[in-house]
Amino acid sequence: MSKEKKKKQDQEPVDTTEDSNINSDSETEDKEEALVGEIVEDEPNEQEADGSEKADGASENDDTENSDDHSKDGDDDEDGYVPPPSLEKLYTDALAKAEANHNEYLRCVADMQNLRKRTIREVKQARSFAIEGFARDLLPVADNMVRALDAMTDSEDPAIESMRSGLEMVQQELYRAFDKHGIVKIKTENVQFDPNLHQAVVQLDTTDVEPGYVAQEMQTGYTLNDRLLRPAMVGVAKS
Repeated sequence: MSKEKKKKQDQEPVDTTEDSNINSDSETEDKEEALVGEIVEDEPNEQEADGSEKADGASENDDTENSDDHSKDGDDDEDGYVPPPSLEKLYTDALAKAEANHNEYLRCVADMQNLRKRTIREVKQARSFAIEGFARDLLPVADNMVRALDAMTDSEDPAIESMRSGLEMVQQELYRAFDKHGIVKIKTENVQFDPNLHQAVVQLDTTDVEPGYVAQEMQTGYTLNDRLLRPAMVGVAKS
């Protein structure tokens, strides 16, 4: 039985149309997929090409803008460009500045020296003339001693002579104090009238002295350390 069935199966014709249709359909599907794949692959390539073209355009625009900027910068540099100073000019400026500083230093030193000298002189003057008021107040005392001694010269009374000798000792002590502190009498004997030291009270007709000279002293004058403390009151011979 089995052999007969096999023979029948071998004898039965095989329908190949369906297989061929199936194969053709599968082939067409494969072709369609391949075409779709190629299209899909071409689209990114086109997009990449467009992007590269855009990038190239942008780079060209950037290059043109940069070139324009550089040209503008070049123009600005040409208009406002200031060259650096040369070494010779820098040396000259530095030398002038150093000389100015040296002159300023010398002026400051001179000012300090002048200030020191002026301060020393003022201190010395202050010490020298600090007693000016006190010395001026003592001058009437000296004048009164002279008058008292002049009044006692003609007296022969021993008591008055004793008083006169005592008064002369006081006068000498006063004059020593005057000399110690720089109080000096102004000379009036046989000297020419000096308006800086003498005060003319009267003009006298006399031939004892030359005209314009002091003929008589009426009040003794004094100086304190070469500064006038009190002028001498004198009579001057007429010219």
